[in-house]
Amino acid sequence: MRALGLILVLLGALSAPSQASDPLRLRDDFQVLQLHPYLSEVDGQGAVFSIQNGGSTPIDLLLTRPAPLDLFAAFAPYDTTLAPLRLFSSDDREFAAMPGENNLLRFSVPAGQVQSFYLMGVSRASVLYLWSPEGHTSYENRRQTFHATLLLLLGLTLGLAMATGLYRRSRRAAYAVVMGIGLMVLLASLWMHDVLPDDGMFVDWQANRLLIIRLSFGLGVAMSVLAHVNLVVRQIVNRNYWTRVIIVADVFLLISLGLWGWQIVDAGYAGLISAELGHIFMALTCASVLLGAVFVPDRSNRG
Repeated sequence: MRALGLILVLLGALSAPSQASDPLRLRDDFQVLQLHPYLSEVDGQGAVFSIQNGGSTPIDLLLTRPAPLDLFAAFAPYDTTLAPLRLFSSDDREFAAMPGENNLLRFSVPAGQVQSFYLMGVSRASVLYLWSPEGHTSYENRRQTFHATLLLLLGLTLGLAMATGLYRRSRRAAYAVVMGIGLMVLLASLWMHDVLPDDGMFVDWQANRLLIIRLSFGLGVAMSVLAHVNLVVRQIVNRNYWTRVIIVADVFLLISLGLWGWQIVDAGYAGLISAELGHIFMALTCASVLLGAVFVPDRSNRG
């Protein structure tokens, strides 16, 4: 009965006049495409799409959905986890996301066939990407390398900032270093799956990831507020210099928060890089305050 009901749903969706029901013809060099423009919604319960495999071998594919923003999940008063992806094919095969991978689903198209697929719990407004396994692996490797490289550069800048602050005996540089540490820990916790090895040594870190995000975000915000208050109510050395540093950091921080807010409303507003833009500007916020500590003028220069 389930097979009959599924076939009737697929036939009903495909008989409707919709450009989304045209079969996707994937080229040999296919890496990734946005799937949501090709979906045909079915009664508000799911969506249908079709793929044509004109080759002599099966095609293995991956379906991904952007995960909820970790920073939002850390402060949301409810569970933001999305239901696991589930997919049914017109030949009555069922595909489901593996445990712990709610937003990634592996499926295949038999050789020489045009098959329709019913994806449960999504609509045409859902942001979905269709990948070749090689394309997805390559993308993940590049993303992890980018995150690790960016954290390494920030770590080197942090070391320089600490050394300069000690040498200049600058209290404001110390504030900048503490704020930078908070923002670095925030970035590391947001990228924890990419920068930490997947072994038993970091199980506790992974389990407490959302708590670490809350604490590091709170530390960064607290130090930012303290820097603003000190700038207003106290007579400090190199006021004009630190004013410029704080303004630059504020601009990057506001852009980052704005992009994260945009991502909550529309997870695919800039394609695949949507999830990275807010992180990049948060990294620029961290870099700006650390570079402020690195290039702090000598105490004798009170400009």
